Amino acid sequence: MTVTSKSTKLASRALPPVCLSLLLSLLAACSSDRAPEATPSNSAVSPWQSLSAEEITEAAKALLDREGGGIVINRMSLKEPNKQTAKTWTSNSPAERGADLFYRSGKASFRASFDFGTQTLSASQQLTTGQSMLVGDELFGAVEKVSALPEVIEAVSQRGVDPDYALCLPRTVGRFYADIADPENDRLARFDCFNIRGQSGLGILPTTSAYARPIEGLSVLFDVEENRLIEITDSFADSEAPPADFEVLELGEDALDTRTPLRPITIAQSEGRNFSVSGSQIDWQGWQFHLRFDPRQGTVLNNIGYMRGDDFRPIAYEIAMSEMFVPYQDPDTHWFYRAYFDMGEYGFGNMATELKGNDCPANAVYQDVVLHTGAGEPVVAPNRICIFEFDPGYPSWRHNESLLEDLPGLTTHNSRRATNLVVRMVAVIGNYDYFQDYVFQQDGRLRIRLISTGIDATKGVFAASITDAGAMDETAYGTLIAPHRLGVNHDHFFSYRVDMDVDGTENNFLRQRLVAEAQPEGTPRQGIWRVETEKVSTEQAAQTVMRVEKPALLTFASANATNQMGYSTAYQLIFPNIRPLVTPEDPIYQRAGFLKNNLWVTRYQPDEIFSAGVAVNQSAEGLGLPSYAADDESIENADIVAWPTIGFHHVPMAEDWPVMPAKVDEIVLKPRNFFDRNPALDVPNE
Repeated sequence: MTVTSKSTKLASRALPPVCLSLLLSLLAACSSDRAPEATPSNSAVSPWQSLSAEEITEAAKALLDREGGGIVINRMSLKEPNKQTAKTWTSNSPAERGADLFYRSGKASFRASFDFGTQTLSASQQLTTGQSMLVGDELFGAVEKVSALPEVIEAVSQRGVDPDYALCLPRTVGRFYADIADPENDRLARFDCFNIRGQSGLGILPTTSAYARPIEGLSVLFDVEENRLIEITDSFADSEAPPADFEVLELGEDALDTRTPLRPITIAQSEGRNFSVSGSQIDWQGWQFHLRFDPRQGTVLNNIGYMRGDDFRPIAYEIAMSEMFVPYQDPDTHWFYRAYFDMGEYGFGNMATELKGNDCPANAVYQDVVLHTGAGEPVVAPNRICIFEFDPGYPSWRHNESLLEDLPGLTTHNSRRATNLVVRMVAVIGNYDYFQDYVFQQDGRLRIRLISTGIDATKGVFAASITDAGAMDETAYGTLIAPHRLGVNHDHFFSYRVDMDVDGTENNFLRQRLVAEAQPEGTPRQGIWRVETEKVSTEQAAQTVMRVEKPALLTFASANATNQMGYSTAYQLIFPNIRPLVTPEDPIYQRAGFLKNNLWVTRYQPDEIFSAGVAVNQSAEGLGLPSYAADDESIENADIVAWPTIGFHHVPMAEDWPVMPAKVDEIVLKPRNFFDRNPALDVPNE
C-alpha cells in the first residue's frame, strides 16, 4: 500500500527520552560537552588552521545580519587560502584567512565567503546542480516527527513492535522520486525504521545494536526542510511482514561471554612524546605538516614536507578525503535508492565521534575540534582527534652479514626498531564506523589509511537459515548473516585528493610501465622486463584504469630537483585496484563520475576540491572530476593534483555479525629517488 499526501498533519507524540538520546548518539552531529574556549592571543595562527570559535561566530553574524534569521548554515569551513601566498607564510606574519559558507534559504542552497582581514562578506551564489549537505539541526526534528507519524505508529504496531521503540532514520535519495517531489529544490530524505527495544536488564533501554532489527517494507519519503510528508510505502500493509522482534546480541561486554583477558601489553612513553605541536603545525622525525579539521572532510593535512637540517622540502600541499560513495546492490523498492555520498551529503567531520576506550592507545594525545550548529553557533566537540606514536612490530630495516659472522670485533647484525606517528579520527555514519588515519614513517613513507568497521546494514527477511523455503530467492542480493537478517551486497569507494608538490609546485606525472621485452633467439633468456617511462602531458591522457596485466609505477616527480644520482626527485602513489561492477549508465554511478578511473590527475585549481562536485546532496550527473578534466589542461611542469580511489566490494558474511571486524584500505606515498639514501639509516640502535 502507498499513501501519498502533501499536507498530512504530523502527530505531536514525541519519542521517549531513551530513544531521543540514542538518536543524538547515532547522528553524532555538532554535539558538545562544553563551551568553546578562546584561542590564546599569543599563538601564531597559520593559513591552514581550523576556524576558531571566534571566527565562526564572526562569519555567521555577518551572514545572518545580511540574510536574516530564517537560514540554516549547513557548512562553514576554512576557505582555501591562496596557495602561493600561504606557502610563503611565516609565524612572524599574519595569515590571510577566510570562511567558506554554505546555507539554505527559501528552498535553495547558496554559497558565500567571509574575509576576516577585510571584514567583508561576498555576494551569495546559488547552487543549481545540487544542494548543500544535510546537518543535524535539519535531521533531529525530522527523525522525531517521522517516528511519530500516525501511519508509522499503526504500521509498526501491526508488526508487533512497541511504537515507543520504533526509530526511523533518514537516507539520502539522490534525484529519485521526481514524479512526486522536486529533487532540485525539495529537501528530501527517505526514512526506514528499526526496532531498538533492548532485551537485557529491565528491558526499558534501547539495544546497543540499534540497526540489528529492521522493520522491513516500511519507508517514508519526507521533506526535512518543510517537515512535510510526501509518501509512505508499506509493502506489507495487507500481508505478513518479515519478523522485526527477534533476539539481538547486545554488544556491551557485560552481555557477552568473553574469553580470558590477555596479560597486559603496556604502551607507555615515560620520557614524553617525540612529536611537537605548535598551533596547527606538527613536527616529528623530519616530517613537518599542518593539521586542520573540516566539517565535511574531517582531518586535512597541509604543507606536508620533510626537514633536511633547516631546509623544508615540500612533498604535498594538501591531502584529504574528497568523497565517500557507498551504493547498495538490491533492486527492492525499499533499497534501490540507497547510494550514499557520505561526505558530501552528511559531512565526514560532522559525524566524527569522541575517541575513547580502545579507539587510541594509552600514549595518545587528544585534540578537540570546533564545529557549528545550523544557526552558526560554535560548539566544541571534545577528543575528535588523537595523535600517537607506535611500534609496528617489525624493524625499519635489518641486515645480517652471515658470511662474516666469525670475524672478531665486527658487528655483523644490524636492525633498527621502527616507530610510526599516527593522526586519527573516527566518523560514525549510520551503521558504519570509519577510522581515518594518516601514518608517518621514518623511512619517508606516508600511509593514508581508511579502516571500516561497525554494523552491517541488514534487510529483514522471512528466512531464518539458508535451508528455509524461499531462502535462495531472499538471498539473491546478499548473505543471510543471522536469522531473518540479510546483509545486502554493497560497495565502498573512498576518493582522495592529494595535491602533490614534490620539491616545489612544478611537477610531472610519470607512468613507469613494467614491460616484457623479448630477447634475441639464441640468448640464455627469452624474456626480460624493463621500465618504460611516459611523461603524461594532459589531464585526459592522465586518466588511469589499473590492470593487473599492465603494471606501472604511478609517480609524481619534480620538474626541477634531482638527487645525487641525477634522477628527478619523486614520490610514488601505491594503492589497490577497485572498480565498479555495474553499468556506468546507472544514474547513481553517473553522479559518481570519479569512478570511471582509478586515478585522475588534474592541473591545480583552487576551487576543485571535491571529486563528486561541491554540492552533492541531490546532485546532477557529471559533476566533479569529469568536469574538472573536460578542458584537458596541460599537466607538464605544472602544479598538479592526484585523485586516487580505494575501497572494496563488500559481500557480507557470518563473521560480520553482530559487528564487523576492522577492514583496512590504504594509499601509500613512497619516496622514489626523493632521498639520496635510506632516510631511516640514521635511526639509532635502541
